Amino acid sequence: MSQTLNTESILALAPDAGSAANARKLATPGKWPSLNALEGVLWGECQGSGKTPYLTAVDLSGPVAKCSCPSRKFPCKHGLALLLLHASHPSDFGAQSIPESIQAWLAGRQNREAQKAEGGQPKAEKETDPAAQAKRRAAREKKVTAGLEGLHLFLKDLIRDGLAAASSRPYGDWDTQAARLMDAQAPGAARRVARIPELLGDPAALLAHLGELALLTEGWGHRETLGEDERSDLRAALGFPLNVTGLLETGGVRARWNVLGHLTVPEDALTVRRTWLQHRHQTALLLDFAPGGRPLPPGLPVGRSVNAEVVFAPSAVPQRAVLKDEAGEAGPLAPLPTPLDLDAMLSAHADALARNPWLERQAYLLGPVRVVPGEPWRVADGGGSLPLTGDERPLLHLLAGSGGAAVNLFGEWDGLAFLPLNFWPALPGDPS
Repeated sequence: MSQTLNTESILALAPDAGSAANARKLATPGKWPSLNALEGVLWGECQGSGKTPYLTAVDLSGPVAKCSCPSRKFPCKHGLALLLLHASHPSDFGAQSIPESIQAWLAGRQNREAQKAEGGQPKAEKETDPAAQAKRRAAREKKVTAGLEGLHLFLKDLIRDGLAAASSRPYGDWDTQAARLMDAQAPGAARRVARIPELLGDPAALLAHLGELALLTEGWGHRETLGEDERSDLRAALGFPLNVTGLLETGGVRARWNVLGHLTVPEDALTVRRTWLQHRHQTALLLDFAPGGRPLPPGLPVGRSVNAEVVFAPSAVPQRAVLKDEAGEAGPLAPLPTPLDLDAMLSAHADALARNPWLERQAYLLGPVRVVPGEPWRVADGGGSLPLTGDERPLLHLLAGSGGAAVNLFGEWDGLAFLPLNFWPALPGDPS
């Protein structure tokens, strides 16, 4: 597998930019007294600041790394560096036998995989008491109802006082209302309320955002009249957890999925990674969560494709998904779909919002488009332009990579701005 991993896809596994940068510095043979590749496993010793080198290994079937260094990041910079070295200096790797500690780690992984394959899910079985589930669900819905009734009154007060007066409210107003919704076990609504202050300077965006909140309260009051998919979207918007166990009992879409982009962001006390997959004209969103400061699980290689069965959560606009099993070996990207121009993207997004008004973002492949620096940066095609969002450094990297030429750009559109996640040169046959 390492023979097909390139620098970009390896660095995409990094938990953060610092790990990627440090891995590059360590990816020189002179820093590794020993390097070996044997039976799908890379292992080596990296000389750190201490007397004893760190012992690092990578199981290429994941890839999954293990290291004796004290880092809590996963994979650590040594694991990433080992992969980079194997991609750039494969002839420097020998074939010494695998140390016992690494063999024990590999054996543990194999045992866990075997147990998983045998269907050992004792925890899930404990959770399948229908009566207990119904009781918990009723209790939570009662709390949510009370919380949303409070939100409804809050919104009525806000409108009665006028949106122009909203900016004069103390921040404590928004924080208090968000905290009440958290207490009511409606974290999705709480997160939307907490976002209000950043929209106070944009009346149109503020009004649209308040409209989404009002629709949440109305939708919850009429949830029994909604279809199953619409009710699922409502519950997801309010922050009800996804029943992953139940979802995995349903069938998915087994195909070769392109891994087109990912993004790691802080969200409250969590670190969240959004990974976008694509097969034909369908995109799938995988979400990974980790408590703040803790590492995320290994991610899929961006810019590659993997064999996987993707199961979508119920929705009027299927997007959130989970992998039924571990993804298979990575390979080159499958052919990408025909990119959209900006008007077509807006039309597609409007259609998606008509079916799920609480849709926060959707991923699209645009092209051919150009990146235009400015305040704000914009993405433009022959018919117009739209604002870009994101840190300036990735935008500069995008501009430098495109060389000012037209590209096919993959990213997220949230109704206000486009967040680039990946790009490819536009081909002569692409629509103009």
